[in-house]
Amino acid sequence: MPEPVSDAIAREIDALLDAYDRELEYFETTAAILAPLMRDLLAAIDAAFAAPADPQVREGARNARARYVDALAGLRPLLDDWVRIRGSNWRAWEAEHAMSDAQYARLERLAARETALALGRDDFDRLQEKVRGRLLLFEEADRGR
Repeated sequence: MPEPVSDAIAREIDALLDAYDRELEYFETTAAILAPLMRDLLAAIDAAFAAPADPQVREGARNARARYVDALAGLRPLLDDWVRIRGSNWRAWEAEHAMSDAQYARLERLAARETALALGRDDFDRLQEKVRGRLLLFEEADRGR
């Protein structure tokens, strides 16, 4: 016996909401792991630029870079899924008209959580941008040594 259309739609909406929840979780997890490493890396790079002749300081920056790269590699499966589900919030809002009251309440809770994370997301994005720029400069300078 074929399944009623409304049940199939409800399951699809639940899957969208699950993806939205995972997307928020992924940001929280990634930020918790990477933000401290990025701060350490930036401090180590700044120290290396302040003392370019000190091999211990340069080695400290290399080690901070290695820890950051290792963390990125460990997060790869999560990041791959995150890229796959990115934008789930918009897709969930597009399905709002077909949601049950419980699904809509869940959507509102997820949206409130996303709003609460927005400031941290901006800070994280700025931190990432600094790392990209300074790490590139450090790697170029370190290659010449």
